[in-house]
Amino acid sequence: YEKAINMNLQAQKYFKQSGNQWAQADSMRLRGEIYYMQYRYKEASKMFSEAQQIFQQIENELGAAECLQSLGDIYRMQHKYDEAIEMLSDAQKQFETFGNQLHAAECLRSLGEIYRMQEKHDEATEMSLEAQKQFEGIGFKQGVADCFKNLGYIYVDESQYDQAVENFSNAGRQYQSIGGIVDVAWCYECLGRTYRLQGQYERAKSAFTEALEL
Repeated sequence: YEKAINMNLQAQKYFKQSGNQWAQADSMRLRGEIYYMQYRYKEASKMFSEAQQIFQQIENELGAAECLQSLGDIYRMQHKYDEAIEMLSDAQKQFETFGNQLHAAECLRSLGEIYRMQEKHDEATEMSLEAQKQFEGIGFKQGVADCFKNLGYIYVDESQYDQAVENFSNAGRQYQSIGGIVDVAWCYECLGRTYRLQGQYERAKSAFTEALEL
């Protein structure tokens, strides 16, 4: 990561000197993503905010919306849910305007996760189902699986265990189809916990065993 950051800094300096504002903003956004992957949220927020300002100055609305989405996800990770909802809702509306279904669906997925953390189950379900529908429309299986998994969590929170099992199972099949072994194992783990809550200990044991064997 450090090598990538140094190269990015050099590129950003060059773009600033040459007056290429779009490239400058894009390099800042990319550096924000590197910081985000390193869990350096303060530095990431600074990069995304500065990049967003430049994108707005040059009227690159897509770039500005992408920065807004990233800022929303940072706030989500920091449990600053009200700020995250504001950012992600704004970004989602902009992506809808541009016809960018993937990013719009990603925002809805994140909103569903936030509402679940806030125990607003109706809103969480609505967002997750809408995100899932959009992911299905563009054939993005990872997103579909993520929504199944989030719905599973919601149903567990509501003690609707049969629906939770159905959604965790669907998520596992989707992850399996794209080779997401770690995610498949996690779905078995979730199934095991759900079966245990139902008192179905043999099924729970079987699910936990499947998770360990992957």
